[in-house]
Amino acid sequence: MSDRRYGLDEDRESLRRAREPREPREPTVGELIDQSVRRVVTAMVIAGGLIGFGVYAGGGGDVEAPDYQIASGADGRVYRLNTDSGSIVVCENNQCWLMQRGSQDLDDEPPQAPPRQAVPAPAQPQAQLPAPSPAPAQTPAPAAEPAQK
Repeated sequence: MSDRRYGLDEDRESLRRAREPREPREPTVGELIDQSVRRVVTAMVIAGGLIGFGVYAGGGGDVEAPDYQIASGADGRVYRLNTDSGSIVVCENNQCWLMQRGSQDLDDEPPQAPPRQAVPAPAQPQAQLPAPSPAPAQTPAPAAEPAQK
């Protein structure tokens, strides 16, 4: 009985070819595209995971106050207050200067004003009208004198 009859020679030949070193072949365009897409998707998944981890780890439940507050004046200047240090920066026409240095002695709350007491409204002064002049007295008219001739 020969091995050829059972197909063993062909199996041995395919095993011998498998053991021989092959020359690397160039990947096809489809394989290059597939490989590139896999790399991009993998990078996006890793980046999304890192961003999610950063949000989860640094998220915290406390809401912090903003570091700066900005206001604009009627004169066209822009005022920036650093709420952490208390310094005030003023900008006008692309030029800025430090108006107030920060101070660690700043209070967090405004001072409490003393309670106000109710003050009665001032009385409205009455307009002083001149006093009416007395009516002239009724005096009899002088009698007509007899005419002299």
